[in-house]
Amino acid sequence: MSGGGLPPRQQATRLWPVVGEREPEPFDPAAWRLEVRGFVARPLSLPFAELAAMDRVERAGTIHCVTRWSRPGTVFRGVPLEALLGRAGPLPGARFARFASGRGHDTTLPLEACAGDVLVALEEGGAPIPPVHGGPVRTALFRRYFYKSVKWLRTVELLAEDRPGFWERTAGYHNGADPWREERYALPDLDRREVALLLAARDLSGRDFRGVELERRDLRGFSLRGARLRDARLAGADLRGADLGGANLTNADLRGADLRGALLDGADLDGADLRGADLRGTAVRCASAACATFRTPGGGEEALLAGADFRGADVTGLLEEQREFLRSLGVPGAE
Repeated sequence: MSGGGLPPRQQATRLWPVVGEREPEPFDPAAWRLEVRGFVARPLSLPFAELAAMDRVERAGTIHCVTRWSRPGTVFRGVPLEALLGRAGPLPGARFARFASGRGHDTTLPLEACAGDVLVALEEGGAPIPPVHGGPVRTALFRRYFYKSVKWLRTVELLAEDRPGFWERTAGYHNGADPWREERYALPDLDRREVALLLAARDLSGRDFRGVELERRDLRGFSLRGARLRDARLAGADLRGADLGGANLTNADLRGADLRGALLDGADLDGADLRGADLRGTAVRCASAACATFRTPGGGEEALLAGADFRGADVTGLLEEQREFLRSLGVPGAE
């Protein structure tokens, strides 16, 4: 599909890949409640049957996932947040809305930014939302990256102050989450002197280097084992023989990187851009590659994969064209 009209570095897809939390919360319709609390005059505890009986609206738009895929033409139906808050009565001090599941996943948005966008959704595409995608009840919104939507919604809480959500706390995701500004990650404050010392020692293992800029650097034989390299800029880097085992390379830019003989066992390559990268003879065993890009959509720049070992790697979450490209090369798991 064409990627025209999408935010930066996004690919369009008809699929709805499963990313993030994957284990559905147990659901008992008789016991389930949606709690609306915090800075409200009338706290609510709505049984599922009461929520399901409320008037629903339909909202259509494009899901934008932080792992670089976008799904145009998505249609959710559910109860507008405004309808719930109209019953609960926000107090003057309410400035933020926090949404939480029963599994400890949560996110917070400015209350004014929720208007007309946040839906307490019960249906997608005219059918109940599948549990793996957050059903029976989740929040859905289109103006932010989709990690600002919460699967298996159980709580809406109005707050006076902002509170970092689960993905912001644990993975360094950006609190703004604006796809058009590419607010994917909040970058750590990297001490340039410390980075220089680590580069001199050829050891970045276990460190948090979100968004680090190492384009075209000579990183041959470096230890980056377990390093957190989300959104790292590694285009054209020489990583021959480097140890990237267990590294988090989510959304990393590895275009044209030389990874021959590198170790990527157990690495997280979700959303990574590997177009033109040389992975010949590379061990990619048991890695995760959901939504990674190995070939320019529509044909063009391709990763070199001859002799790469993908045994046990999870490539089931690849977008359609990327999966077909790996299948054409006989990569195990892409059949």
